[in-house]
Amino acid sequence: MHFRTLFSLAASVLPFLPLAAAEPVQYCRNGAATNEIDFCMGLLMHRNVSSNSDDLYLSMSVTRPGLTSLGWTAIGLGEVMEGALMFIVYGDPMSSEQPIVSIRKSIGHKQPSLVTREDMNGADLRVMRADWHPSASDPKTAVAMISLVCYSCHLWPGTQVSATSKSQPFMWAWNSKQEFDVFTYDAHLKMHAHHAGAGGWGNFYVDMARSVNTWHSAPGFPPIVPGVHTIGTSESPGLSASYSIAWFKHDPVLHLHGLIMGVAFLLLFPVGVFAMRSGSTKAFKYHWIVQIVASGFTVAGFVLGLTIGRKVNTFHQILGITLVACLGVQSILGWRHHMVFLRIRRRTWLSHSHIWLGRAMIIGGWSNLITGLILRGYSRVSITVMGFAVGLEAVALTSWLVWIKVRAARAERTTKSNVEEHRNDTSKYFALGEDDDEDEDEASSSGTLQDEESRPMMEKSDKA
Repeated sequence: MHFRTLFSLAASVLPFLPLAAAEPVQYCRNGAATNEIDFCMGLLMHRNVSSNSDDLYLSMSVTRPGLTSLGWTAIGLGEVMEGALMFIVYGDPMSSEQPIVSIRKSIGHKQPSLVTREDMNGADLRVMRADWHPSASDPKTAVAMISLVCYSCHLWPGTQVSATSKSQPFMWAWNSKQEFDVFTYDAHLKMHAHHAGAGGWGNFYVDMARSVNTWHSAPGFPPIVPGVHTIGTSESPGLSASYSIAWFKHDPVLHLHGLIMGVAFLLLFPVGVFAMRSGSTKAFKYHWIVQIVASGFTVAGFVLGLTIGRKVNTFHQILGITLVACLGVQSILGWRHHMVFLRIRRRTWLSHSHIWLGRAMIIGGWSNLITGLILRGYSRVSITVMGFAVGLEAVALTSWLVWIKVRAARAERTTKSNVEEHRNDTSKYFALGEDDDEDEDEASSSGTLQDEESRPMMEKSDKA
């Protein structure tokens, strides 16, 4: 009898286990006391059986110390502004008007514009509640309470919204000083502070799968738990294959453009410099092969970049076009330098132009990698990591070139007596000046010329 009772009880409880496992997630930044951004977000996903879609239910609170009407606060689905679905809150808590909840999107790092029904691509977003309430802890503080639902939110054509994601990217931003002439849904918004963190903007990541609700009927809006900073959320992304795939699928052309240019300027072009200065008898052959491949990558990245931006109106685009134009010039200079060097065995203005233009192009490419991240609104962490990688490579490459010179000088000192015997025969060939980056860069099919071109580094310091 007891067994039957327990079995019946278990059978009645089992259908509710998935619901018990699911819970709303929450993310808060409580900065009102230090004049920083102060908001909380609660979220749950509902599997709508009737429409066979995923609905997003979101609660949000925005704290306004001193009952101020200045500024705006926003959160958005997406890691960067491009493709994000943004919920922007502003208004005057002292008025009789409800807070404005402006739903916007953005193309690049520009002024967000209002989302239209056509923009939603079949999804349906509705603001169900927007009210001002006095703070329970401070009568001179107002709190905007927002509730909204995004039906079939996975259809949003921008950043991918997935109910199964373990690390769904969100962004937040704010401006604490803007004065509004009138509070309208399409009011012009002044930019947030440029730096990340409490001062301007940032990211957080949500475990959407944890919040999935499978009730047959629509759920209520998720409550915001006081005093809790995070529930199922994090300020760093989960390093998973699914997250990486979702990141790439969001805007594949943009990401492919960045990846190709990164490979070209962080890997291939520096490898070409390394090959030229390696001292190998095939140094010149390795150099031009690697540089041709690097140039191909650059042109491919450039073509992809043209499909992203319809107008050329940023420093990033202008510098990119300039770099591609320089590729042709650099190729001609390198070819002519090689042909002349084989004939007269000394450098000319062609040689120095080829060397210095190459250096300038690598530095320009490095700079454009960083400006590209800034242009697309990537997080400060991403930009810092790229800057660190560029700086590390610049220091490593420069240090290696200096070491090559030092090694050559030491070798020259140990063979000084032998060099003196051949000085008269080789003085013209070794009069290469201070720029000796390509002393081994010209190689004929003859092994003798290869040996000669790898020798000046050993003997240059004595000449000087």
